[in-house]
Amino acid sequence: MILTLGKKMAKLLWWRGLSKAVSMLNYKGPEPDQFIKNLVTDLTKIDSLTKVLGDNPLEPFGAEGSELSVKYYLGENNYSRAIRSFFIDPTPFSKTNKIKALPAVNGTVNHKPNEKWFFLNGIGTNEDMASVNAKMLNKIFKRPITPLHNPTNGFKNDLLEVAKGRLLNMRTSIAESAKAHIKDELIKMEKEITTANAGEKSTYKIVIIAHSQGGIIISNVVKLLIQDPECNSLLEHLEIYTFASAHDEYPSPWATHHKKNFPFTEHFANDSDYVAEVGVLNNVNKTRGKIYVKSGAGHLLNYHYLKDFNKGKYEGNDRGSRLYTLRDGNR
Repeated sequence: MILTLGKKMAKLLWWRGLSKAVSMLNYKGPEPDQFIKNLVTDLTKIDSLTKVLGDNPLEPFGAEGSELSVKYYLGENNYSRAIRSFFIDPTPFSKTNKIKALPAVNGTVNHKPNEKWFFLNGIGTNEDMASVNAKMLNKIFKRPITPLHNPTNGFKNDLLEVAKGRLLNMRTSIAESAKAHIKDELIKMEKEITTANAGEKSTYKIVIIAHSQGGIIISNVVKLLIQDPECNSLLEHLEIYTFASAHDEYPSPWATHHKKNFPFTEHFANDSDYVAEVGVLNNVNKTRGKIYVKSGAGHLLNYHYLKDFNKGKYEGNDRGSRLYTLRDGNR
């Protein structure tokens, strides 16, 4: 009897393991040749990695508008913690792998009804730094900004998360939890739209601004939303904007594109930013949405992107950016 029970347990474990493997295969990740191409690209452009802090890597520390300046944090302890979190896992004994919505930043607000704005950060960004980024977005767009915090587990672990989402196209818990937050907001908004008059319906929108690894996450999230029958019809009310996105395809390469709705999307990139070079700029033909490019180095959202975006420096190629028209509370 014990032997029979043992055989049944072995069969059960084997079946579960096989089912898990098959389910992972069903995600249709990149072909081996595409995986190798991505890896080669990442390595051949590695020299640009030295310019992630710009041409002068010491400049952002203490500079006006920079997330690496202590003046934008509540205190020196908060600042020190934000800098350390990039290199050292802040929770070594408890890995955090789900998106957490932080308190909305609304210090400078010209509130637009029927809109909700969110920010999705990249690697090495703790809650303090995510809030500093959200404050800059709030200042530019005059809307409350809710950070959807992509937790950092230190540089090494964050890079593994990037590889899962980008090179392997795995369905990560980070993407799943981000999708859950956005879906909840879409469903809430749908209920409001049903009672709105015809003139108001078009004013309802949810805006997601994603930076760096956040671009990979949102690429996978969009795939999940496209394939979700409860969400697909609502995607005309979702707008996605990425800065320095690390994605290798947008939406995710295992998205089903046939007869599906897509959220409106724009991308912004510095041409000498390593992350953008191997990401959005290396995958223009596999990226849905218009791409706006500026000459220059640096990867920091506030200091290397948003300051110049607010000055219109990404408008040289095409002055049709929707996001640019939304500055200062405009619609």
